[in-house]
Amino acid sequence: MIKRPADLSFNGTLRPIRFAIPMPVEFRDPEDPEWQEGQIENVSRSGILFHTTAPVSASRPIEMKFELPAEAGGEEGALVLCMGEVVRVIPGPAPESPCTVAARIVDYHFIRSADEFDM
Repeated sequence: MIKRPADLSFNGTLRPIRFAIPMPVEFRDPEDPEWQEGQIENVSRSGILFHTTAPVSASRPIEMKFELPAEAGGEEGALVLCMGEVVRVIPGPAPESPCTVAARIVDYHFIRSADEFDM
């Protein structure tokens, strides 16, 4: 049996490494002023997989924000603001159960102070 390296996709292209970092995420349609809540399952430089009970539609733009923890070396944590697109929504087993959302990251910024971003 041939084992596929974790960083290669099935077609042999390099795939960004995913980090299982369970933490809260807030997201919204860029045209909606209301932020919704979710829980990140994993994140990579190219996308985020998260769970939510809020309604989400595939093939739609999405803004996401989450806080990175401070590094062990004492460096301050940062808020990450991402612009992206919902690429897949997997419904939960029941109507009231969380769905799984895969979102591609198009652009992101690290916000290190409240002055840089007005939430």
